[in-house]
Amino acid sequence: MNYVTHGLGGVAAGLAMISAVNATDHIQQTTIMTGAVLGSLFPDIDHRKSWISHKIPIASNIISGLFKHRGVIHTPVFVLAISVVLSMLNWGWLHEFNSQAIYFIWGFIPGMFSHLILDTLNVQGIMWFWPLSAKRFHILKIRTNSAMEAVVCLVLGACLYGQYSAWF
Repeated sequence: MNYVTHGLGGVAAGLAMISAVNATDHIQQTTIMTGAVLGSLFPDIDHRKSWISHKIPIASNIISGLFKHRGVIHTPVFVLAISVVLSMLNWGWLHEFNSQAIYFIWGFIPGMFSHLILDTLNVQGIMWFWPLSAKRFHILKIRTNSAMEAVVCLVLGACLYGQYSAWF
């Protein structure tokens, strides 16, 4: 999937989290949504031609040199590890620095999961059961930037528009 589709998945994850934690403050909502969209794009840091890699090329060069695309970084275990690290940082010192950090984390992690879910629609799939199995799973065989991805993107966008417009 491309960055537009993943970004929309992040918006969906952000809206779900805003609802789940009942965030009514606009700053909290914005922070959750920012985390969710960035989280939805983050797993592609292991691909040098991805949108996020162009924004932070030094990190991408290091990470893509260490990990292959759709490898470890595209697994639930990695998302769990990032969740633990971010939670420990928040517990240790992020909350002292910025009280909004927890809301960013509450968006970032579901955003990362939205990326995994959408990549499960892709022909390459992801390794849902890594490290127990390196087998890749996919539900559909949609190719990145294909007409079918455009359909997924349009449907997701329409659903989000319907949900978002219901808020106002």
